[in-house]
Amino acid sequence: MQEILGSPYFIPLVVLTTLKLLIVLIVQLRMSILKPIPSKFTNSISIIVCARNESDNLRELLPLLFSQEYPKFEVIVVNDRSSDDTTDILRAFERKYENLIVTSIIENEKFNFNKKFALTMGIKAASNDHVLLTDADCRPISNKWIRTMVAPFCDSKSISVGYGAYKKTTGLLNKIIRAETFLIAQQYFGIGKLGNPYMGVGRNLAYNTVLFYKNKGFSNHQHMASGDDDLFMAEIANRQNTDFVFSEESYTESEPEKTWKAYLEQKRRHLTTAVRYKFKTKAILALIALINYSFIMFSFLCLLIPKIQFAALAAIILVFITSILVSFKALKISKSYDLIPWLFITDVFILFLYPFALLYNYLQSGSLWKNY
Repeated sequence: MQEILGSPYFIPLVVLTTLKLLIVLIVQLRMSILKPIPSKFTNSISIIVCARNESDNLRELLPLLFSQEYPKFEVIVVNDRSSDDTTDILRAFERKYENLIVTSIIENEKFNFNKKFALTMGIKAASNDHVLLTDADCRPISNKWIRTMVAPFCDSKSISVGYGAYKKTTGLLNKIIRAETFLIAQQYFGIGKLGNPYMGVGRNLAYNTVLFYKNKGFSNHQHMASGDDDLFMAEIANRQNTDFVFSEESYTESEPEKTWKAYLEQKRRHLTTAVRYKFKTKAILALIALINYSFIMFSFLCLLIPKIQFAALAAIILVFITSILVSFKALKISKSYDLIPWLFITDVFILFLYPFALLYNYLQSGSLWKNY
């Protein structure tokens, strides 16, 4: 024991372990301790789905949406230049459901289309003040999804941020994707509940259209392929107008990427939007990343030093157990117990993935800030 306490590595290890535990207890814990919001809001809602060549997904999604237990809602599908049988599928559903509205975008070689344009068309077609967004490859986990996601509006909130999970399949990639998605959600839920909401996911996000028009939609970043959720949130969200929803009935599941190349491309797109966050948000995220990097690298280094290796192992185990205890309820809610050993593994993995994705982005575009 004397040798451990006398080691020059001991105090830095204790400091970094303490800082890492504070992040876990102050930020990550908040997703698990979110209290359910009473579902008293009953105003009519517009659900918006942007779809391009999504006929198979629409066949599955639309019946789930129309089976929702909510007094009054409409479903707006933006048929974005589809070349498959999406148009025929939507016509069939239009005959079956009177509250289905289809708006179509026609291909034009002179115009640069992206999802933000499709979303804008969907919001303009909405007849209600509140919109709930999801994607064609998403599935609401329950028939009370609308009711739970719009609950914050009864407390005069203008933005409701939900959790968008990924479907459980087999393989290492699926575990990494789902664990990383869970860790990211813990972070933006936690930082948001601490008073700095900066992110949501477009596959499970609701807001008042007054904010959309007041902000002039996505005009500040219309030229970017991504950012319809997090960059828009960064512009309009604040402590007073935003709340977070997480329960067994509120989240959605999406199809995850099937290949490492597609996953890396997805990470590249996400990281290009992060550079446009507000300075305060970037500072908080940078501090958290710095602490994570420092703890992982230093504690693993200490495992190689005889006099301090047992203390390093104890620190790693303490952080791992604390992270699992903090995440246990949220994992239960999202039916993701299989991710228990993967949270720490993925936390370490992304420390190397993100720099690689940034380098990949640089090689792909010539510069991280090109055309921004």
